[in-house]
Amino acid sequence: MGNSPEKLEAILALAILPWLTLVQGSCSSCPAGTFWNGTDCGKDKNQACIPCPPNSFSSTAGDQRTCDICRRCKGTFRTKRECTPTSNAECECISGLHCSGVGCESCQPDCKEGQESTVKGCRDCSFGTFNDQKQGSCRPWTNCSLNGLVVLVNGTSKTDVLCGPTRTDAPPATTSGTVPAFLVKTDKNQQLVTFTLALVMAVGFFVLLTFSWFYFAIRNKKKLSFLLQQTLKKPVQIAQEEDACSCGFPEEEQGEREIIKFQSELHLELILKDSKQ
Repeated sequence: MGNSPEKLEAILALAILPWLTLVQGSCSSCPAGTFWNGTDCGKDKNQACIPCPPNSFSSTAGDQRTCDICRRCKGTFRTKRECTPTSNAECECISGLHCSGVGCESCQPDCKEGQESTVKGCRDCSFGTFNDQKQGSCRPWTNCSLNGLVVLVNGTSKTDVLCGPTRTDAPPATTSGTVPAFLVKTDKNQQLVTFTLALVMAVGFFVLLTFSWFYFAIRNKKKLSFLLQQTLKKPVQIAQEEDACSCGFPEEEQGEREIIKFQSELHLELILKDSKQ
């Protein structure tokens, strides 16, 4: 029994010895970009800390026994930053895709403006929200009333609402100074187009009216000339006919008288002749 404490101390010493050796032989001062090969750093630090081989890295200093393998960007990924002995490579998604997850773990298709990306794909922003980018999530419209403002332009799935101060002294049709320049420019363009169309229509109507007036004027002039000619011609014809009639009737009457006289004389001769017989 007296020897039992000595035996217990010996067993404990054998159990603790490997740990003491490991602690004494560890190297906690190997810089980033190297790893510890297991030898005592106190004797030769350059031999104990070995540089990371190609395509590997070590980003922290200490007693790391190995270097980490560099990430390779392939498939839907492309390299954003090359791997170095002290840092891993950084990847990004190819065109048309965007990163998802920590450190760009995966790539998802880009959504259009007015949409947001979900696990099931792209989804349109609900009413009252918008997204003006191809990535990110739909955000609520700005609440203008919280800042004492009013909504000047309603929001859409792609744009936020436009807030501005109330102006009670301005006519309802007056454009507020907070209205975006592109809206005013669009309104001016519409007015210019409307004015141009009205001017073209007015000129066209004037030309048509002038042409019609000349056409009918020339036509009426020809018709009036013809009527005047006919009017002047008829009296002359009527006068000629009257003259012809007035000259012809006496001759006819004279001829008839001569015939009657001849018949009378012939009849008288016949009567005298019969009476003599």
